[in-house]
Amino acid sequence: MSQAAIHIDLVSPPATLRRQVSDVWSLVAGDMHRVETRLCEQMDSPIGRIPEVGMHLLGAGGKRLRPLLSVLVARASSTDIDQAVAAGCAAELIHTATLFHDDVVDNGNVRRGRPAARMIYGNGIAVLVGDFCLARGLDLVASTGSIAMVRSLAAAVTEMAEGEVAQLEGAGDPDVTIASYLRVVDRKTASLMAWCARVGGVLPEGLDLALGRFGRALGRAFQIVDDILDCAPDEDTTGKSGGRDLQEGKLTLPVLLACEADSDLRARIREVLGEQGIGTGEAHAILAAVRAAGGVDRARRRALAFAEDAALELAALPASPYRDALAELSRLSVHRVA
Repeated sequence: MSQAAIHIDLVSPPATLRRQVSDVWSLVAGDMHRVETRLCEQMDSPIGRIPEVGMHLLGAGGKRLRPLLSVLVARASSTDIDQAVAAGCAAELIHTATLFHDDVVDNGNVRRGRPAARMIYGNGIAVLVGDFCLARGLDLVASTGSIAMVRSLAAAVTEMAEGEVAQLEGAGDPDVTIASYLRVVDRKTASLMAWCARVGGVLPEGLDLALGRFGRALGRAFQIVDDILDCAPDEDTTGKSGGRDLQEGKLTLPVLLACEADSDLRARIREVLGEQGIGTGEAHAILAAVRAAGGVDRARRRALAFAEDAALELAALPASPYRDALAELSRLSVHRVA
C-alpha cells in the first residue's frame, strides 16, 4: 500500500478481498496476537461455565475490527501501544457482551456461524456471561490508570445503551425515518467504533476530534452493511439469523430506502406490522420486495459514502502504512459478506 495516498476507490469491491484483509492484519500481527492472548485471559474464571460460554462467542473469531482500529491508530499516531491493546480488548469484550444480550432480547438463533449462546446454555447464562464480559472490559480500562479512558468509555457505553433502548422503542413503528434510524446507529454502533478510533480518548485534541469523526462514519457504514446482510435470503451466507430486524418490527435503512422508491411498500408494512413485529413468511416476502425496489443497492451506496467520509478524516494522521491500512478498512468494511 502506498504511504502517501489516503483516498480510496469505494466504487467497486476489491478483487482480492481476503488478501487485502491479510495485508492489513500483517502490519500489526504482533499487536493483534497480544489482543487475542489478553482476551483469552479475561475469560478466566473459577465459576461454573463462564470460560466455556465466553469462549463460545469469542472463540468463534469475529472480525476484531474494534481492537484492530485501536492498534492501527496507535501505530499511525505514535500513541502508547499498551493503552491501545487495552482499549481494543475492552471494546471487544463490551461488544461481545452486547451480542450475548442482543441475542436474548431479539431471540437470535445464529451468531458467527454457530448456534447463539442462548440456544445452548439458556437465556439466563447468556445474559450473565455478557455481564461478566462487560465487567472485564471495564476492569481492563481501569487498569491503565487513565481517567480519560475511563470517562470516555463510560460515555460510549451510555450511548450504546441509549441506542439499544431507542431502537426497541422504535420497533413496531411504521413511520420510522432515516434520520431516527441514523440517530440509533450513532449510539448503538458508531459510539464504540469512535472510542476505539480515538484509542479511548488519549489522543491529542485535534487528532482526537478527527479520529472520532472517522470512527463515527465508519460505524455508520459498518452498521448499514450489517442491516444489508440481514436482508440476505440465506443466513448460511452471513453466519447470523437473517430477517430478524423486520420480524421484530425494526425498519432498517434498506427497508426505508425501498419505501422511498415504492410508496406502496410502506403501506404494506403498515398493514402487517403488529406489536409483535411481522411474521416470518410475510417478513421474507417484504424483504424480497425491498431487494426488488433497490433498497439494498441504495443502502450500500449510502454505506460507501460514509466509508469515503471516514477515509477523508485520516488526513489528520501523518503518512504511513498504518494510515493506509485504516483507509483500507473503510473499504473492506463495506464489501464484507458476513
